[in-house]
Amino acid sequence: MSTRGKKALFLLKDAFIFTSIVLLVIFLTTQVFKATQQKQEESDLIKNLKQVGSAYYAYYLDTSYELPLLNHGNSWEVNAVQLVSSDVDGWQGPYVSLPINQDGVSLGFEGFESMTLARATSHKWNSLEDLEKYSCKNKKSQYRKCYTWIVLTAKDGNNEISEYIDMLEDYITESSKKNSGRIRASDDYKYLFVEVGLSDVSK
Repeated sequence: MSTRGKKALFLLKDAFIFTSIVLLVIFLTTQVFKATQQKQEESDLIKNLKQVGSAYYAYYLDTSYELPLLNHGNSWEVNAVQLVSSDVDGWQGPYVSLPINQDGVSLGFEGFESMTLARATSHKWNSLEDLEKYSCKNKKSQYRKCYTWIVLTAKDGNNEISEYIDMLEDYITESSKKNSGRIRASDDYKYLFVEVGLSDVSK
């Protein structure tokens, strides 16, 4: 092989090595960025869930009443809008910095279509139909403890709820199935349910 040919081959090898290194750096940078972004999403979700939980109890402490149920065609849905706007005596909100959706009965929640609250027992359930069956209004309180739940509705085409469940389970450090425990999801992963805590259904 001529000197010129050897030189061209040498330059070609250098170019190949350089390109490989650049592609590797780009790949690693992308993975780091994705991991950082996912960590931020996890942090934001947990922060927002905590905010709603704190707001719920702040409302109770200020007004001495539980949030009322909505007259919305079901027996489980709680009026979450009163965390943002209300004329109830003792109210000192807004307790949470979430926007009221156009439907007037749910709140906006980052990463989801909407957020509302539910009042139901801890029986095995994971759908809106189940909520109706196991709502505290339909189950006598002396037989089952009543809990308040955050109900998050996924955006159309968003299939990340299964990932949110895994992430929240790691945070709460509690093993859970899809239809039991403090974190649940509907079978179609359209809804995510997160327990806030016990409710005083006598008020």
